[in-house]
Amino acid sequence: MNSSSSSPIEDYLDELLRRSHADARTTRRLLDEAGDHLFAAAAEIEAAGMVRVDAEREAVRRLGPAPGLVRGTWRHSFARLVAETLRAAILLGGCGLVAVGLSGGVVALMNALAGEQFVGGATVFGTGRTAVREIAQDAVALRVAAGVVGLLVLAGYVVLRRFFPPQVVLPAGLVDALGAAAFAAGAAVLIGASVDQGVTTGGGHGVGFFLSGAIVSLAGAIVFSARATRALLPSR
Repeated sequence: MNSSSSSPIEDYLDELLRRSHADARTTRRLLDEAGDHLFAAAAEIEAAGMVRVDAEREAVRRLGPAPGLVRGTWRHSFARLVAETLRAAILLGGCGLVAVGLSGGVVALMNALAGEQFVGGATVFGTGRTAVREIAQDAVALRVAAGVVGLLVLAGYVVLRRFFPPQVVLPAGLVDALGAAAFAAGAAVLIGASVDQGVTTGGGHGVGFFLSGAIVSLAGAIVFSARATRALLPSR
């Protein structure tokens, strides 16, 4: 006779594991707590005179059906998943705003080295047709302002992590992989717009408006890709 058929408690724990759709930590805690409770209860019942197998069956009966026990842990795990998803959104949003701010710094450098037409010139999207200087300067000021907001968001994220430590729910490297994908997509779009701008207008006018963002987006994609790689690939 195998151990599963001779131990109602083990059968019950197996059923809990099969039915649980919670995260790994919640599932492990559920099995540990249920197992401790069941074996302790079975020992007490056995000490009162009942044979071991019947004592385990009685302990399982007293604990209640597995679906009801699992349902409560699933709700708890879902709440943790929502909380972690919001944390990830705050982190990625803050990083995105900081990237916009950094692109403002790149624009300022382009204005100084290549002239304001390189950024503020007329673009394929209709900007810069009447106020080149204003567009070139606003591209710096507004983007830097967005970067400051991003720094405040990230500061709030750090404070949130300090007082409310994150629960490990999302797979390792997932947030970094999403960040890498978002920045890579942004870089691809902005590089395409830069090429289109250069071909359409000639002379490089307005190219910097898109190229500045493409440079920062590409850097962001590289950083997040490196972080995701370290998290996803097994360490040697």
